[in-house]
Amino acid sequence: MKELWCVMDWAVPGLLGSRIHFKKQFSDPVEHGQRHTATKRELATGRKAMQRLAKMMSGWFLRRTKTLIKDQLPKKEDRMVYCSLTDFQKAVYQTVLETKDVTLILQSSEPCSCSSGRKRRNCCYKTNSHGETVKTLYFSYLAVLQKVANHVALLQSASTSKQQETLIKRICDQVFSKFPDFVQKSKDASFETLSDPKYSGKMKVLQQLLNHCRKNKDKILLFSFSTKLLDVLQQYCMAAGFDYRRLDGSTKSEERIKIVKEFNSTQDVNICLVSTMAGGVGLNFVGANVVVLFDPTWNPANDLQAIDSTTRRKQPIPSSLPPGLERAVWNSFATF
Repeated sequence: MKELWCVMDWAVPGLLGSRIHFKKQFSDPVEHGQRHTATKRELATGRKAMQRLAKMMSGWFLRRTKTLIKDQLPKKEDRMVYCSLTDFQKAVYQTVLETKDVTLILQSSEPCSCSSGRKRRNCCYKTNSHGETVKTLYFSYLAVLQKVANHVALLQSASTSKQQETLIKRICDQVFSKFPDFVQKSKDASFETLSDPKYSGKMKVLQQLLNHCRKNKDKILLFSFSTKLLDVLQQYCMAAGFDYRRLDGSTKSEERIKIVKEFNSTQDVNICLVSTMAGGVGLNFVGANVVVLFDPTWNPANDLQAIDSTTRRKQPIPSSLPPGLERAVWNSFATF
């Protein structure tokens, strides 16, 4: 809301009043009405404020969508590919589910054993043995299971926060005690371990997809929300001998332009690894005709924005698909 006022006050000075006036009349009511704890009165006040704001801006604010030019764009086909976990992933996933923390989570809605009549999470089982609340564990283990589903090796990568790093270390000590061979391989030859598709069902499908696209000389944008996962995908591309480029949040602005130009104009560069969040900053990969979202984000708007950074060229649907992949059309968009 503050950015909206700033832009409008620059374009049409004084249209929305002073910053303080805008905050009081529009910004605060709208933001209060969007809270999950908002009362009916706050919801109604927020909606009225938004309607008044939209009316004031209607003569100055023009919004155009793709529907105006959809008949000029080549047809886009979306395909969602469901990838089964590998046997190793299933074993690790099941081991995570059998941990004490997950058991605590799964039983949190049951009546407490002390016969108080309250749920376990609100009575004698509010925290685990490390003092972490059940509410905290929910989101932590959702992230852990997501990592296992994407690639088991992500559990061994460094985490962003100390709390998450402590949790991951504790889980790894429990989980990988059953798989000493994997731990040893990761230490001795992490490159080979990370790039081996047998540790990820998605990687096994991706391997067939990339080989198929390489034969057809397709240009692929491979998106991932996790930069750690981009590292894994990058190592796989190196091991498989693909000529690729990579673009994420750490890429400097001048390098971004160079990478986009090389991808669009160089025939040999057929893969570009892109961070989902970095894909929505004015990038235009006009050379791409295949977009793969390796790990969709919780917010689908991020994925849609990443997809829209490319302009597709028309391609015929291949007459024959790779064995076992009949559900996917590889000249289109695949979401894992």
